Amino acid sequence: MSRRSDYCVRAALYLARTAERTEATKVKEIVAEMGIPASFASQILADLVRTDVATSKPGRDGGYRLKRDPESITLLELVEAGEGPLRADHCALGNGPCRWDTVCPLHTSWQSTVAAVREQLTTITLAAIVEEDIRLEGKHEEPVDGHRFFHSIEAEDSSFVELPLPRVEESLGHLRDQQLLEELRDPLHSIETIGTTNLAMAYLLEGGRRLILELISSGEETIRLELNLEPIAIDPQRVELKGHAMIRTNRSIDPAPLVRLILNRTARLLETVAAQH
Repeated sequence: MSRRSDYCVRAALYLARTAERTEATKVKEIVAEMGIPASFASQILADLVRTDVATSKPGRDGGYRLKRDPESITLLELVEAGEGPLRADHCALGNGPCRWDTVCPLHTSWQSTVAAVREQLTTITLAAIVEEDIRLEGKHEEPVDGHRFFHSIEAEDSSFVELPLPRVEESLGHLRDQQLLEELRDPLHSIETIGTTNLAMAYLLEGGRRLILELISSGEETIRLELNLEPIAIDPQRVELKGHAMIRTNRSIDPAPLVRLILNRTARLLETVAAQH
């Protein structure tokens, strides 16, 4: 699959996982959860709407929903939403369509191969993909023929915010993705244990209580960090900001400095946001 059809499958999977919600699913959440580039997400979701897999609603209360039951949506539909029709329209050895007067020696075998792929993809439903996704959730199993090994690392730490608990909770709600991105971008370069990396994505979900960050190194290695925040009042004017992190990376790292820096910077940012409101 191309990246486009890969992203179509990811987006449809998340819409299926959130189908029971009363509210529509926002683009930002799909991007953060499924690792789809923000600049590409609207095109991907438009592909799903165009092919009757999803529906969209504009406005503040808008978003995306799955249009049909996952049992009725096939993997072929999702792949073709991104790739276009999977057909052998062009000669495998030539530059144009096969002609009956100049059929190439690959014509018959190539046609049967494409037909077999299409048939196999029609047997796999979105519901089956959801079921497998739930089974694998949290396990991060490496497939037998996988191309890359990923480490899953958990870490916990805390920082302190010089604010009352209600002000911290209010500030979490006012915190914006761009603020977090700007607050963390430069300091991350100071962490020797993760090397030279760029902060590619920073998203806040669930009223600021969940942070999702993605860092990419110069060697295209990735670190994806999900940090759940829990503010706990220590006294009337001070809060401990506890963080539980789940890190997925294709190399071994020490997570402690990374988690500590993010928590400390987030705590200082909350104090700044509180002063502005």
